[in-house]
Amino acid sequence: MNGAEKIQKLRVAFQSILRADYISIDDIHQLAKLDDYYVDYFNNVPKVLQDQDSYISGRRGTGKTALLMRCYYECLKTVSTKISKKSLIFEDKKVLPLYIDLSQCKDIFEKEDEKNIEHNFIKYLVKELKEQLAIMFEQSKMRIFKEDTSKMPEFDFIAQALMEGITIKREVTAQELTQKESSKDGIAAGMSVEKIGLDLNLEEGYETELVKSISETTNFNVQELLSALGAIRRASKIDAIYVFIDEFSDLSDAEQKEFSELLKKLLGSKNNIFFKVGTITDRYDFGEKIIIGRDIFPIFLDLNDFVEKYGGIVTALKQLEDFTTSLVNKRLASYCPDVSLNAVFDEKSNEIIARITREAMGVPRTIGMILQGALNQTELNGKRTNITISDINVGIQETRKIYFSQFQGAVKKKIIPAFYMDMWNSILNKALTEKNKNKKEPRPSSHFMLDPLRKKYMNIFCENFLVHLLEESRASKYGGNYLLFSIDYGICAENNILFAEEKDEFTAARFIYDNIIAQYDCYFVDEQLKSYQCPICKRIYKEEDVAQAKVKRCFECDEKLIEIVHREVPMTEGNYTEVEVKILGLIGSLSEEEAMSASEIGDAIGCTWQKVSNWCSKVLGKQELINVKKVGGRNYYFDKE
Repeated sequence: MNGAEKIQKLRVAFQSILRADYISIDDIHQLAKLDDYYVDYFNNVPKVLQDQDSYISGRRGTGKTALLMRCYYECLKTVSTKISKKSLIFEDKKVLPLYIDLSQCKDIFEKEDEKNIEHNFIKYLVKELKEQLAIMFEQSKMRIFKEDTSKMPEFDFIAQALMEGITIKREVTAQELTQKESSKDGIAAGMSVEKIGLDLNLEEGYETELVKSISETTNFNVQELLSALGAIRRASKIDAIYVFIDEFSDLSDAEQKEFSELLKKLLGSKNNIFFKVGTITDRYDFGEKIIIGRDIFPIFLDLNDFVEKYGGIVTALKQLEDFTTSLVNKRLASYCPDVSLNAVFDEKSNEIIARITREAMGVPRTIGMILQGALNQTELNGKRTNITISDINVGIQETRKIYFSQFQGAVKKKIIPAFYMDMWNSILNKALTEKNKNKKEPRPSSHFMLDPLRKKYMNIFCENFLVHLLEESRASKYGGNYLLFSIDYGICAENNILFAEEKDEFTAARFIYDNIIAQYDCYFVDEQLKSYQCPICKRIYKEEDVAQAKVKRCFECDEKLIEIVHREVPMTEGNYTEVEVKILGLIGSLSEEEAMSASEIGDAIGCTWQKVSNWCSKVLGKQELINVKKVGGRNYYFDKE
């Protein structure tokens, strides 16, 4: 194999790490390929493939779609006539899977046809079931179904429901208040200098009567449909049906509320039909009716949950290095089996893996972005095909630049409040101050701790990979449990901040940043509720905690508390989802010379190019929030200003 062939094969292998949504659910061969190279390092596949309703939560790029598709294929092994490979998880159990991408069917929320979301979603679900069954089975070998299954009344029910809906009759009883006029006997006539008139003595009366009416609506009944599917499942000798619902967080807040009301009706079915929902951390809301831990069970993919299993970030980092190595090795074995890991990197492969791991922090898509950037740098050199540490450093910096550009552009477009940039500068300046305290022997200052009450303050930074939540209960040397965060490894490298590797390097009291972050409390307290803060320790109290005291004092410092006044911030109008914030944020940071195509933006953010193209053309372009230029028949997007 020559150098050019090796580079090309590596490019394809690294591209596959970026994201899994390029895989078509219609292509059995692509799903089989995913099954070959998928690394289930954290044993998540068996967790998902249980007979219970669950949701998978993680930041963008943590592998939610890949996990759902991997589980979908595991179910296919039990029923599809096109797959000879047996399932090691299910053994003799038969599970029929159905995959639904909510980002591709948002028209179910349209109400122009006077149908509600329940009607539209079930119609879409049955359509997908029909199409996916055709992919799973060969026409001549529908071995999963009995020959007479199609004659079952349940099939007639579904067909009729799709064509006509189900007529629901409701008897409505209403009270009507009726006004009546009645006249008294007698007419009075009068004449004077001032007026001549005729007076009629009228009295108004009111009567209440009950009015009954019958209203008819044509609609779907969820329970009827679940019962029909359950009957089909039993007649077909299928043990369970798993419905994989991806991209829940691509829905707006209003759409999530609507869909959650429908989801509540679907959960807890007695017909062995189970739902698996993919969500983005801090970007989902199932509403008040769905109770997590009772109606639906969580499966977390974020770093802090993994860290807790290994007893701390120091031990977990070593495991993450092993995960990175396994991930790369699996891709090499699948896409270029004649290339080993040692042939990809130079002699310092352990150091390279360590740096990739600290930048990615368990996010597979970040690993793919780093490797792609490093490979491009290697190719520019032209004299070698091995990736060096300097190439990896370039890949890390390019990845960091993309993530920060999304954040910076979103602040510029006012879809992320401007105070977040001030708060970010406060965190970075504090880290630089700690670094410079001992210039002869620089100390690590990459990590910091916060009071758990301030966890939501960091959500935007974690979402944009500027900081990473490592632990939710890290004990300080001086007492108390705190949230432990780390600043992005690439940002640390750019600012010559040493990255902490040992526990003693980040548990000191000087790394408790509550004094720095407290100045931003006013942006997070609810304007409807009073909150108070201690001027010494910066602890926050809700009004209900100190309401009985005339003079409100801190329980720890005995200092008089100060009321926090809520502050409003200017925001661009619009209810943007997480992916929409990142798309507009990235485009908002691009000049005309830096303009990117929908495909390039999708790779950088972790979504399909269709999502980028549709949103840019139908929303951002029409609102004149971005510029679009056409080059070689392809649209390129950049900032309006």
